[in-house]
Amino acid sequence: VVAIDFGTSYSGYCFSLASGTDQIRQVYWGAEHGLKTPKMPTSILFNQKQEFKYFGYDAVMKYKSLPSSQADSWYFFQNFKMQLYNRVGGRVTTNGAGMKLKATNGKSFPALTIFSESLRYMKEHALNTIKEASFQTVYDCEEITWVITVPAIWNAAAKQFMRLAAKEAGIISDMLSRNLIIALEPEAASLWCKQL
Repeated sequence: VVAIDFGTSYSGYCFSLASGTDQIRQVYWGAEHGLKTPKMPTSILFNQKQEFKYFGYDAVMKYKSLPSSQADSWYFFQNFKMQLYNRVGGRVTTNGAGMKLKATNGKSFPALTIFSESLRYMKEHALNTIKEASFQTVYDCEEITWVITVPAIWNAAAKQFMRLAAKEAGIISDMLSRNLIIALEPEAASLWCKQL
């Protein structure tokens, strides 16, 4: 099981292996920047060709290091998750597939690409971490159950958008996959508290 907390400000994941389901393994971020945190900033950076480059601390540090002339042509996003939540009536009215978000420099970018590349980064990081933790044991990606948390205020369309982003990220192969659980944040927290 890999549980991804895709947060408004910070994101992270933890996992457990089938051989030790009672042992939940937490991942720490930022060591290369002199930090050790259980979550990283929910920030993503695309270059001027709209290619994914960095996520988390790396995205923040790289964007800050760009000369202002270059920064204007890159696409930097942070705290973007709640832009799915339409302030008018508090609802997302479509699956968001055609929605665009504004980067720090005001340029528009496809929301689905932002979310799917963020999830892809965490998926690939998780798979590499699991491979190391299991001593290079071969595993079948199709056997992994993925959990992605979403706010309780999100409607069905916003949850469907996250499922679509997970599919685009390669977490699941089809929209009906049982290998992905979209969990409401308070319900996930409640279940964890019951384990304590």
